[in-house]
Amino acid sequence: MADNTVGIQEYLESYIPSLVGKRLAEKPLPDMEGTAFTLQLTFKGEKSLVYGITIKDAKEVSVTPGGVENPMLQVIIGEDFIRPLVDMAASLTGRKQYDAVSQAKGTVDLEIAMPGDWVMPVTAVFNGASQPSLKIMGKSADLAQVATGEINGPMAFMQGKIKLEGDMAFGLSLANLMP
Repeated sequence: MADNTVGIQEYLESYIPSLVGKRLAEKPLPDMEGTAFTLQLTFKGEKSLVYGITIKDAKEVSVTPGGVENPMLQVIIGEDFIRPLVDMAASLTGRKQYDAVSQAKGTVDLEIAMPGDWVMPVTAVFNGASQPSLKIMGKSADLAQVATGEINGPMAFMQGKIKLEGDMAFGLSLANLMP
């Protein structure tokens, strides 16, 4: 079986330029000859990763590990954003969580309210089953507290920190996913 995982380096150096290049080819932008848009992404934490993205003439996309000089736009993604994702992934490694995931069947749609008033949609499909389904909505900080066990899901729901729509029995069956 082929390994279909994509590391952050491959994602930034290959996948993103391919997607952006395809999008620009589908919808070419006029009057962009001679331009070079530069963006620098910094993933800040214990081990900071820096990548520069350059888009020339709104056609060519290149990624430079280590960044670019004098970027027009710099985006810093801090450890406070990355750490809850890492903590959540790490919290799913116990036997209780493994058993819960291996037995679950259904789909969870998360609507994560991010700082800056935008929503990050995430869909989790358990064991290929589209039904039953549940939608969970909440602020990223509140959902991170639930995912890491700082607050339990039912308590977060009762306090109005998270909202649920859909099959509540399915939602309760997922309680063992949390530490």
